[in-house]
Amino acid sequence: WSSGQKSWKDFKNLINIITNLAFSQDDICASNWAEIDRVLGREDAGDNGWFDEEAGWREASVGITVPFDHRRGVPRQEDKGPHVFVVDGFFHHNLLSVIREKLSRCDQDNLFHYEPYELLWQPNDDHFPQRVNGELYTSDAFLEAHRHLQESPSEQACNLPRVIIALMLASDATHLTSWGDAKLWPLYLYFGNDSKYRRCKPSCHVCEHVAYFQKVQPCMLLYCVKLV
Repeated sequence: WSSGQKSWKDFKNLINIITNLAFSQDDICASNWAEIDRVLGREDAGDNGWFDEEAGWREASVGITVPFDHRRGVPRQEDKGPHVFVVDGFFHHNLLSVIREKLSRCDQDNLFHYEPYELLWQPNDDHFPQRVNGELYTSDAFLEAHRHLQESPSEQACNLPRVIIALMLASDATHLTSWGDAKLWPLYLYFGNDSKYRRCKPSCHVCEHVAYFQKVQPCMLLYCVKLV
């Protein structure tokens, strides 16, 4: 409460707890709070129960190919070439299912740009129009991809519109607690068809979590160092 980070509602909840007739002071005096914080902050404290397959999450194994530097030594014949190391516990979403869910949201469809266009600015009649770059769906690359798609042969017996869906991927480690070292390394997915002004607002909910990277074990890294 003295840290200044708690609200008045939190203070009232604390008062309700310690004034409850079922509250026992001996229960908290005998607790090892440092050990509780350490356990809660461990990376393996959870059981991954929130990775529900019905919610679209899948678990797979990923192979990482590490090249062998033959100049560092003379390996045996069977050791030549790259070595594949398998990392288990890679949780991810199917990208097609994420795209399908995104396009089915009626509340965001009117702000989703299916067709690109050139954005021009002309201050007055005495100046030539100038190209304005700022959105992915107004870029030359998007316009070229859209033009190429429209000129390509269509699917047989399909008259549906054909559009480009631009996927923008980013990743960064995220700490889960303020007292431990538990963290996740999510893969974020943004759609370039959304405006950058919407992508930068968390309240718009246009960011998707599509994967969680697994941290490579130190023993595997050591083995890789020995190989090269």
